[in-house]
Formats: sequence, structure tokens, C-alpha cells
Amino acid sequence: MAHTEDPTPAHSLSDWKVLLPYWRSEDRWKALGLLTGIIGLSFLDVQVAVWFGKWDQTFFDTMFAYKVAACIALIPIYVVMMGLSAGMRVIQQYMTQVLSMRWRLWNTRVYLRKYLSDNAYYHLEHGENRADNPDQRIADDLAQMSVWTLRLGLNAIQAVTTFLSFAIVLWTIGGTLSFVWQGWHIVIPGYMFFGTTISILLISLVLEKAGGPLVSANYRQQHYDADLRAALLDVRRNSEQIAFYGGEGAEHFRLSECLHRIAANWRSVMAYTWRANTVVELYTGGINIVLWALLIPKLLAHTLTFGFYSRINSAFMNVRRSLQWFIENYTDLATLRSILQRLSEFERVVTDCPEGGIVRVPTEQGQIEIRDLVLDRADGSRLVSIGDLTIPAGSRWIIGGSSGVGKSTLLRALAGLWTYGTGHVSFNMRDAMFLPQQSYVPTGTLRQALSYPATPDRYDRAACEAALEAANLGGLASKLDQNAVWGDVLSPGEQQRLAFARVFLARPTVLFLDEATSALDSNNEALLYTRLLALLPEVTLISVAHHSDLKRFHDREAVLSQQGMTIQLLL
Repeated sequence: MAHTEDPTPAHSLSDWKVLLPYWRSEDRWKALGLLTGIIGLSFLDVQVAVWFGKWDQTFFDTMFAYKVAACIALIPIYVVMMGLSAGMRVIQQYMTQVLSMRWRLWNTRVYLRKYLSDNAYYHLEHGENRADNPDQRIADDLAQMSVWTLRLGLNAIQAVTTFLSFAIVLWTIGGTLSFVWQGWHIVIPGYMFFGTTISILLISLVLEKAGGPLVSANYRQQHYDADLRAALLDVRRNSEQIAFYGGEGAEHFRLSECLHRIAANWRSVMAYTWRANTVVELYTGGINIVLWALLIPKLLAHTLTFGFYSRINSAFMNVRRSLQWFIENYTDLATLRSILQRLSEFERVVTDCPEGGIVRVPTEQGQIEIRDLVLDRADGSRLVSIGDLTIPAGSRWIIGGSSGVGKSTLLRALAGLWTYGTGHVSFNMRDAMFLPQQSYVPTGTLRQALSYPATPDRYDRAACEAALEAANLGGLASKLDQNAVWGDVLSPGEQQRLAFARVFLARPTVLFLDEATSALDSNNEALLYTRLLALLPEVTLISVAHHSDLKRFHDREAVLSQQGMTIQLLL
């Protein structure tokens, strides 16, 4: 997890680039078709609104002329247009939801590929460049990005269309303001349009100044909310260990710290939102004064009728709403900008693979070739020098040495997880398998957990039962299709035996074991190694282990120390 106390990265226009890939993808034509239809319906909706303005003027002029029959005749036309407008809006909303889901699904698939490629998910948790809570960014931020972008973007397009349409109406029916000032005869065409536009744009500038810090505050809030969820998930996953330790007080303190950061930052969010909302509310309550002021020349000239007022008020309100799009959506824009900022940061980190000097070259040969291998720590200091080493196909090596000397790091380098250092390694990576000390047991059916990393349909039931029996887990054979959180159901020793059952199923040609039997008693440990060598007699075996009893299952021992590596025969 990244440190959320780090300074909030500055918002950049480059953050908006995360919106573009979908519109260049293979799905772009369907997306553009939907978007065109949505925009077209927005344009038609605005034109219907313009028509309603004209209808209002006609209807109210007719009403106040007491022409009842003419008023009644206008109502059916209104009903038809109202139904047409409602239908267009319903269809537009449906098309928007379809486009939003297609966009989200495409983005999520792309981000998942990036996240699961080149061990990016591993480096995000263990590397120097980290991004906090990648699960939230993929599951939540991508969903919100598509929804907020379409909602705000389409509203903006409709606002522009509304502005252009009703600006013409306001310019045309508003007329010209003509007056004499200090001997000058001043004529202002479209004065109602200019007065409305200038007043609203000035308010927008004030709002940006008052609420600008809200973007950074929202960004931090998402950090802190995600940290609390992650901490609660830690408690859930490690409930037994916490209960054994009696760590409720420590966990309460840790969760309270997360909550304190949320509350402290939320006060900033409220302060900036209060400032922005104050501007919005004062504007909303006072903007009609602008219209009344602009209508004074019409009142003085006695040219203002009720129908004319109805139409000019409709045009004024629509121009006002289109120009105040920024004002009404400011807090939503701040949220979207913070989402884009997090996604942009995630993309930068997930594509920034750590550079290292250890080169891995896959081959089809059974032997393992190590050349000039030097392992460094992440800070660049030397850990251990391995040098040159050839491990023949079918041989069995055990790696020993004191704790912290680099035994597990050597296996991580062979797996491509550790890139700090120099040298070359090559072996049959396609048919290799690594077993860590703490095995991963996914939630689902036992067959899924057993078949991992292959799909559960890879092996038939007989093979699965045989593998469980060989790993001394025959009692679980009847539960192959049972769903459970197997990581909680199985003990650490059973999880390690399940990992060996995976080996018996997959039958790799090269096998690396990193303390893979540390949770087992000596009898089960000896049983697994015996069956491993019986079922896979040709396997090239590399074991990292502290138990000296395991030496009898290997023919060579490589001992690591600060001086390097020494090798001795065991047979």
C-alpha cells in the first residue's frame, strides 16, 4: 500500500489522456454510433425546447386575449410534442447506459491485462514505485470514470447546443439597447445576450477560485477511504491470528488512525465545498435580478407583454442553464478530475516496469544455466554474488545458508520477480513451477484450488483424486466440487500439501521449492518428497530449506554466504 501521507500529485492535462484509448479501440465504431445517436437526440431535445418557447408565447398571448377556443386547439399539439420529448429523453438515457457499460468493460479488461502482465501486480506491492489500492482503481475508479465522463460530457454538449439555440432567440427577441451617455449615442445589439453571458462567466471565475482546492481534497479522500477498506480486509483475512495475539486493541488503534485521517481530510472537503456552494447559492438566488435589470428598457418602452415575457424568460433561463453548466457541475468535475488523476497515476506506475540487469532467457533445455549472477538489494547494495552455475537436467539441489543471505531472493530472481542485480539465467521456463512457502489458495471449488494456476477443466476427476491421495489429502476427494474459502478451511500444512498435489497434476520438468514444507511434520515432509521423486523421477529440483533431513532427497547442496556460493556433493 502506498503512503497516503505523500504529497498529492499535481493535476495535469495529461491526466485526461486516460479517456482516449477506448475511442481508438476496435469498439470505437459502435461507441461512436451510440455517441452520435445520443448527441443527435440532445440536439433534437433542444430544438423541441425552442419550439416550446414559441408555443408558450402563442398560448399565453392567446389566453390573455381571452380566445378560449384557440387555447384549447393548441393543447393537443403540446401533448404530442411533450410525448416526443419524453420518449427522446428515455431513449437517450438508455443509450447512455449502454455506452457507459461498454466503455467500462473495455477499460477494465485493458487495465486487468496491464495489471496481470509482466508481474505488474507484484511490483505494485513490492516495488519502489507503488500505487495504493489497485483493486479500488480497477473496480471503482474505472466505473465512475465512464459514468461521470458521459454524464458531464453529454450535459456539456447539450449545454453548448442549448446556448447556441437560445442565444439566437435571446439576441433576436431581446432587441437593441440604445441610449445617450455624456453626449455619446450608444447602441448595444443583443444586449440581453451579452448581459446574461458576462454575468454568468464572471461567477464561474469566482467559483473556480473559491473551490479550486477541492480536486486535491477529493483525491486524498479516495486514498483514505481505500486505506480504511484495506485495513478492515486485513482484519477479516487475519482474524484468527489477531484473536490468538489478542490484538483487538492494536487493530482498533490502527483503524481509528485511518478514521482520523478520513475525518481530518473530510473537514477540508467540507470547507472547500462550502465555499463553492456559497457562490452557487448566491448566484442561484440573485441571477433573476440580472433578468429584471435587462427588462427595464422594455418596461419603459411599454413593449413587454405576458407572452413576450414568457418567451424571453424561457430563453434567458435556457441560456443561463447552459452557461452555468460549469457552476452546477463544479463539485462533480472535481470528483472526475481526482478519478482521472488516480487512473493516470496508476497507468504510469503499472507500465513503469522496474529496470534491472538480470536477464532471463527461456530455453527448451532441461538444465539451468546461471552466468555472472549478482543479486543486489533494492537500494543498490550488494546482497550476494552467485557467479556461474550449471544445474544439469534431472539433478536435485538444496540451497542452504543463514537467514537473510539471499536464498529466497535467488529463487525470485530465477522467477523474474527480483530484477536488482546483473547476470543471465536460462532454463525451461514454460515447464517450470515455483512453490512459495505460503501457498495461494483461491476461493471457489476445491477443484479450482487444486488445478491452480490452470483452469478447473484441465484435469479430470480421477487425476485430481490421485493427486490429492499422493499429497496425503485423500480425505478431501469427496469435496472437489464444494465451494468454500479454502484458504480459511485448510490449515497451513494442508495448504502446503495441496501445493504438492498441484505439482503432481502439472508434472513440471523444473521445480523450485521455497520452504514449501516448513509447516509440515517430518513424516509428511518425507512422504511428499518421496512421492515427488517417485512420480516425477526426471524433474530438476531446486529446494530452499532449513531442515537438514531434506538433504537425503538431494544430490548437491549449494550454500550461500556473503563470500559467495560453495557447492558440495551429498551422495
